Amino acid sequence: MSKALLARKELLIEVLSIQTTSGNEFDMIAYIHRFCRENVPSAEVVIKNSNIYITKGKAEAYPCIVAHTDTVHDIHKFYKVFDDDNCLFAFNSESGKQVGVGGDDKVGIWLALEMLMMKDNIKCAFFHSEEIGCIGSSDADMDWFKDVGYCLQGDRRGNNDFVNNISGKLFSKAFSKAIAPSLAYHDYSEASGSITDVGQLADNGIGVCVANMSCGYYAPHSDEEIVEFLDSNNCLNMIDMLVKSLGCNRYEYQREKESYSSYNWGDFKGADRDYWYGNYGVSEVRDNENGDESCYYCGCTELMESEFTDDDYECRYCPDCSSDIILETKEVLEPNRVEFDYDDVSDNYDAEIVDKEILNRQLTQIN
Repeated sequence: MSKALLARKELLIEVLSIQTTSGNEFDMIAYIHRFCRENVPSAEVVIKNSNIYITKGKAEAYPCIVAHTDTVHDIHKFYKVFDDDNCLFAFNSESGKQVGVGGDDKVGIWLALEMLMMKDNIKCAFFHSEEIGCIGSSDADMDWFKDVGYCLQGDRRGNNDFVNNISGKLFSKAFSKAIAPSLAYHDYSEASGSITDVGQLADNGIGVCVANMSCGYYAPHSDEEIVEFLDSNNCLNMIDMLVKSLGCNRYEYQREKESYSSYNWGDFKGADRDYWYGNYGVSEVRDNENGDESCYYCGCTELMESEFTDDDYECRYCPDCSSDIILETKEVLEPNRVEFDYDDVSDNYDAEIVDKEILNRQLTQIN
């Protein structure tokens, strides 16, 4: 294996080694922020409402890569990622059992970080709490996307699906024609897919072509989840080729949602950011070794009074992150969290109407 390919795998293992679960994503957010400062220092990094927005370079229309920072898995005290002939998996050494490695969507995070290092002009966004109903992307700063030309996400199991439909078409025929050579070269083909952040951005009215794709993880949402590095690397090479061919151009597309796609997510869909239960009683302002207030994500100690006001949160402004970070909750409440059987329900349906009806029925029975 070449040095460049080995470096890619080492970074993927590093990302997979950061544990994160819906509502407790602070370590992953801090890791992404630190990675950018160390490896892409010219990029502008903004953390807003627990979403991360990164801009590198100058362009009238940026390529954009997105991912989500949560997984469905529990956080284990004794957790380690192993590599067996490019098959990456995780074990809990205390129990001696395999646990989910979190390829959904840590592989997507890795894809975005690699692209940040490879490209001169690019944007990347990382959304919290996708697994409990696209909470972060529902609350996305859509002004930030106004100069995005198209948006890609790696958040699907397998190695050959390029998702063109999530409850409605995601991109135009012209875009499909433009990407066809890159897909064929990497053995991908267009397919329908399941709920994820790019679909939510389309619902938000992003106004450009978006797509999701298989990125090399298998058996997601289970303890048997693995990541096949060579499949993930093939996806990265395809994204690189797509961005080279599409360039910094705008591919406009305003999709019309299909009527049967308006799911009722119960407590998941439409929740405000208070639902992110990791924030209950957890401060993003921490005391450092000297006892000074510091930002959990970047370590900045020059925190300022925040102009952001909220009935539930008191915040500080971090000039290093350009972000309002939570000092404390004004009232700690028990979150209305719903226990959900993560049986990979949405990741398995193929957008046929009968499967959509099954998915909708299962989701609406959660309550």
